Amino acid sequence: MSLSRSTDEAVFAARSFFPESDITAILDSIAGVLRSGRLILGEHTAAFEDAFKSYIGTEHAVSVNSCSTALQICMRFFGVDKREVILPANNFPGVVSAVQYEGGIPILADIDAQTFCMDTGDALRRITPRTAGIVVLHLAGLVHPDIDRLRQFCDDRGLFLIEDAAHAHGASIGGRKAGSLGHAGCFSFYPTKIMTTGTGGMITTQNEKLAAFARLLRHHGQGVRRDEFLQPGSDWCLSEIHAILGLQQLARVEESVAHRNQLVTWYREELAAADWITVPRYSTELRHAYYKLPTLVSETVNRNLLRDRLENEFGIQNGAIYDPPCHLQPAFRATLGYQPGDYPIAERTLARQLCPPVHAQVTRQQVEYVVRTMNRIIDECRFRRGTPGG
Repeated sequence: MSLSRSTDEAVFAARSFFPESDITAILDSIAGVLRSGRLILGEHTAAFEDAFKSYIGTEHAVSVNSCSTALQICMRFFGVDKREVILPANNFPGVVSAVQYEGGIPILADIDAQTFCMDTGDALRRITPRTAGIVVLHLAGLVHPDIDRLRQFCDDRGLFLIEDAAHAHGASIGGRKAGSLGHAGCFSFYPTKIMTTGTGGMITTQNEKLAAFARLLRHHGQGVRRDEFLQPGSDWCLSEIHAILGLQQLARVEESVAHRNQLVTWYREELAAADWITVPRYSTELRHAYYKLPTLVSETVNRNLLRDRLENEFGIQNGAIYDPPCHLQPAFRATLGYQPGDYPIAERTLARQLCPPVHAQVTRQQVEYVVRTMNRIIDECRFRRGTPGG
């Protein structure tokens, strides 16, 4: 069954998709769970974890209730209290919060304007004797091109390397999948992601101790005996119903990633003659999962006006990934002391970023409609001389 279908509705920026045959199978499995009375840590959770670790290529996969939880558990395991953690400025705020919740000190690094990933040189310059490790984000589904260099650097210095793979289901470098390249991978199954369980997350790792620690913490730190609690933990389990969704979505992930790559090929073809937008290209060893398609508009284009008109006048949802960046978010400016201008590449680049719709239900006709609409209004969305940016 094709993952795309035509629609007369708005062109959504992101949308989960469950084919009718999958919905039937899901409902049958949910009915079985409800009849069994076992709603957590049952056969479906075990099956989902087994299938996911096999797909990623790690020894262990531990499901939890969110990617933020996955990150927080990893932070606690690696002991970040009163220590520094390097992470990109263009990141989901929950990653910064996960460091802070465990007593760590977030240290942001600027980004690479070509890949939108964390700038390796800037990140490594920020290493100090207080550094515990690095969180590397596979932004938009692109495995960080320097992941092997970062892993070697961390191994040589006794630092951890965590992959924030929230965008990267199915992404790979040299045939090796995201989530198997660092000391731990953290995945999100939020509704907008390449695969979803509604809400949920997963830790992938080769580290048996980390996997055991995560299983302990996700259920209040409870040991084998129900009345024995070995660690302070929380209610961080993925339910059996969420695991059922995950199994069905995992079976579709290769199909979804292939469709997303096809959409990007169509966008490239349709935008080939446009001089106002750049669609980045990447090394052939990188299999991009295209959770999003980050493009870069010309400095002459009023990106915000373009975005607003596309959505409000033409029903074309679009976005940017983590603009404004973390250091400009109110939640962190006061606590971390950052100011505008601290990360100039992130600020300049993200202000020009545009992500047209890419997901399992976008069709070629919709790609053509999006590009045709952008080309139609682009001259009206340029900065005028004498205005900021013009």
